[in-house]
Amino acid sequence: MKPSLFIAFVILSACGQMEAQDDPALYPGFRLMRAEEDYRFLRQNLRPNNFWEKIKYIPLSNNHYFTIGGDLRSEFQVLQHEGWKKGNDDAALFQRFMLHTDWHFGKNIRFFSQLKSAHSVGRNGEPFFLNDDDLDFHQLFLGFNLGNSTLEIGRRELSYGSRRLISFREGTNVRQSFDGARWIWRQPNHRFDLLFYAYNPQQVGVFDNEINADQLLWGAYWVWKVPDMEGLNFDIYYLGVDNENPRFEEGGEAETRHSLGWRHWGEKGSFIFNNEAVFQFGKIGGGSITAWTISSETKYKFSLAKLPTTFGLKAEIISGDENPADGDLQTFNALYPRGGYFGLLALIGPANLMDIHPSLGFGIGKNWSLNLDWDFFWRHQTGDGIYFPSGRLNVASGGSKERFIGHQPGVQLGFSVNRFLEMEASYFHFFTGKFLEEVTEGENFSQLGFSVNFKF
Repeated sequence: MKPSLFIAFVILSACGQMEAQDDPALYPGFRLMRAEEDYRFLRQNLRPNNFWEKIKYIPLSNNHYFTIGGDLRSEFQVLQHEGWKKGNDDAALFQRFMLHTDWHFGKNIRFFSQLKSAHSVGRNGEPFFLNDDDLDFHQLFLGFNLGNSTLEIGRRELSYGSRRLISFREGTNVRQSFDGARWIWRQPNHRFDLLFYAYNPQQVGVFDNEINADQLLWGAYWVWKVPDMEGLNFDIYYLGVDNENPRFEEGGEAETRHSLGWRHWGEKGSFIFNNEAVFQFGKIGGGSITAWTISSETKYKFSLAKLPTTFGLKAEIISGDENPADGDLQTFNALYPRGGYFGLLALIGPANLMDIHPSLGFGIGKNWSLNLDWDFFWRHQTGDGIYFPSGRLNVASGGSKERFIGHQPGVQLGFSVNRFLEMEASYFHFFTGKFLEEVTEGENFSQLGFSVNFKF
């Protein structure tokens, strides 16, 4: 059987058994980070005739069991004037397959493993680590419960806060992971993490993602949910990095950077809040680092024409370098952020930037969603360029004194077939501003996409 036919068979058979699982109380939804799922409740609620439920709780003996799960994603994209270059067009199919097992030995020992395989078909150029990885272990870690705390050792995805600094990078075809260890202490209104990891640089071959010490990450992260205070939650954190090969307009000398962050988040009534401030300091080559960012995001939920509606407004200032020739650096480093930082069209990253981002989301029936957003970008410092979401320099300043980069409207239409299967169509168009018109060919960039995501 061809792989495409096998995938279609798996999806259709899952859909056929889905009707009895539509109640979230009986079967919770799949998580973005699959290692966060917990199926112990099925020990008492397992229905014998449902194959997809049975593989979520496979008993070994007594309190020992394991889980099987997977993700299959296909996304077709049509790109026009990529890199703001006339005629630089592309059409490609991005495919990602992930399979995991989660083993629990009693209440105190856990072993989680996840394989991944990702390919871009028809994409211009050579295989690229953000799009391609033939086969490798994406996650492979041991967990030990120690009273109110947990010790995890191995390779795993990381995600903290709103994923502005530490994320699994879902926006790209290949997600990112880290090698190391962390200790997690939990209380009803508190969580405190100590972590030390080496970034796992993605390679495009078979089992070639090796432990690499060129990029190190360490830190402490505290989450405090203030009791009896609706919407009053705080994150306070310190994160340190060593990076042997950064790519700033200032240069590519090794950097050691420290980040002190504060975040207020929560929901009160019809309002959702997410505000964050980060200050960074350290050394790059023989120079010093001083960088910062302030971000504010507010959403308001209401009903419009009987449709659940959410209006959002986000604004942020992210520092840039004042003088790329003086040896000191003021460019903010977002470390390991989410992939589509400003929407699915991942052109602009969180460095040397000022942006305003209104959005409007609608829930249509039980299965449909429609999201509209419009992002406006300016450079914070005219002596610095613009960056990719990964933190690499995208377009150098080129001597331009213009600040306005451009604006990007977008629309996303989502359809949730059932708990297993989701589809989405999207369109984004980036209108170039005076800065890009001066230092590039200045063509407007557009992206049309359609994706199918199946989880089990």
